[in-house]
Amino acid sequence: MKIYISADIEGIGCVVRQEQSTPDGREYAWARKMMTAEVNAAIRGAFDGGAQEVVVSDSHNVGLNLIPDELDQRAALIMGSPRPLCMMEGISLGFDAVFLVGYHGMAGTADSNLVHIFTRRIAEVRMNGTTVGEIGLSAGLAGYFGAPVALVTGDDKAVSEARNLLPGVDTVEVKRAIGAYAALCVPPEKSRELIQEGARRSMARKGAWPRFAMSPPVELSVRFTTSSSVDRVLRMPGVERIDGVTVRFCGSDFLEAFKAFNTMADIVELIAYI
Repeated sequence: MKIYISADIEGIGCVVRQEQSTPDGREYAWARKMMTAEVNAAIRGAFDGGAQEVVVSDSHNVGLNLIPDELDQRAALIMGSPRPLCMMEGISLGFDAVFLVGYHGMAGTADSNLVHIFTRRIAEVRMNGTTVGEIGLSAGLAGYFGAPVALVTGDDKAVSEARNLLPGVDTVEVKRAIGAYAALCVPPEKSRELIQEGARRSMARKGAWPRFAMSPPVELSVRFTTSSSVDRVLRMPGVERIDGVTVRFCGSDFLEAFKAFNTMADIVELIAYI
């Protein structure tokens, strides 16, 4: 079996504040090691469960977080940016299942660690009326290319979001969020044990893995935090303003809708926040 792992940092155990999740943060170097260790646990579990090939996507920030020479050398690593499919670059190569490791809740989730969706200038994203976060976008891209999601790890709110979107998915909770910047954390070594076992267990459930596939066409709705963000993304062909802070785009399929969203996120991130 061929397994694809997309790894973010905000849902890693003991990562609770931006001092840990941003490259200029004083605790970032330590958080990188934590992220690498949890991804290694998922890799071990995948191979324990019968995987023949594992590809890892470093999916936080610019994709330079995982420490390559500390990563399990059986896995190939996708790193750097920009890349067309962002957090799911490489999924088009064809995989039996996807693990989402270190993922966080969608923007606006109460009492959940470090929530956002690509940028904190975006408040909400809907695809065909379904509100999605990064879990939903990644699962949707996986589903578009025929891959189900076998495992999601993160805080309690992230795994709850995953279960609601992907009934039957295996999850591992590595921390229980107290708020946006605080959590009750499982000890690091225990988190890795739980992830390795969760990954191994999920591998045995082939055939029951949920696939998130959205029927075309796909209507994308994006609500921003400022009206000036809308002013900027209206330059894109096919984008329509719905109200002061919301736009709509109709894609022929999930992939086209995702690419439009990804472009919007890039546009609003490039300009000074006003």
